[in-house]
Amino acid sequence: MPAGRGDVCEACYWGRTCRKRITINQAAFKEPEMSRLFVEFGAWLMHTVGSKKAALKINNYLAFFLDIETTWQQVPSYSQLLHHFGAEGLRRVRLPMRWLDEAKGIKPNAQAKRLHSDKRRIRECLASLPPSSQANKALHSYWGQLESRIKSGKTSYTSARLALRVAASLLRHTDTAGQRLPAQRDVESYLDAAPGQAATLTGFTNFLNQQQGTALKPVVNAARICKQRKEKLARSLMKMAKQPEKNEAWQWEWLMLGMEYFHERKISKKAIRQQEIETKDDGIWVTLEGSKYWLPSSQ
Repeated sequence: MPAGRGDVCEACYWGRTCRKRITINQAAFKEPEMSRLFVEFGAWLMHTVGSKKAALKINNYLAFFLDIETTWQQVPSYSQLLHHFGAEGLRRVRLPMRWLDEAKGIKPNAQAKRLHSDKRRIRECLASLPPSSQANKALHSYWGQLESRIKSGKTSYTSARLALRVAASLLRHTDTAGQRLPAQRDVESYLDAAPGQAATLTGFTNFLNQQQGTALKPVVNAARICKQRKEKLARSLMKMAKQPEKNEAWQWEWLMLGMEYFHERKISKKAIRQQEIETKDDGIWVTLEGSKYWLPSSQ
């Protein structure tokens, strides 16, 4: 027998300790129903994780059950729990949430979690610009329009969040102090770095045009984007050429980037592996869709 426990075995000691702690914690509840639920959870916890672990953890979960008692006086729905504790708060009480799922049918709701996440990120986005700045006022005004569209069923929280995030990014790109709203040159320079956001940005530029009398157009300069991509590919190839170790993965990367840089043929690593590759004295020849493409040797 372990020292200090007399003739009680370890399993009995921890079982008795856990039940004692559950009984002591019962005194914290005002509602008999919540006290009973805590006892029920404690018994489940002992069965699920073992008496020792349950005894060590049971006190940590008392605050969660007391908060439920104070707020609802009974077991609430998952959506209510999510709204009150937040996704991060529920992650800290995984075992009680598992018990609520198994014993009370309070099952996690993916749609509710996604909605809660969207709302949280919208709040963060709205707080991302300097308070009282011109940009902050414009962003909040734009959110008002998006919120009206959500209420009328014309858009979703996810779509609104994405639109708001892009709007905030453009405003920060224009002026980190938030004292100036975007001009056409700001829109163009922003899209040079993020051409894929042009469609999402359209709603915000239309909003600014209506509110500020501007004529902003989220147009991507295809020639400039192509040039920037070419320059980026060149830098990547030059960096690769200087690497001392050139293994098989390196060689496939060289072929993939080389096809895009030299021949404007974008091809995935998986696809390039399926092509006919010939290494000759004058370089590498890749056969793609019946045509042969030359690439400089990777060695």
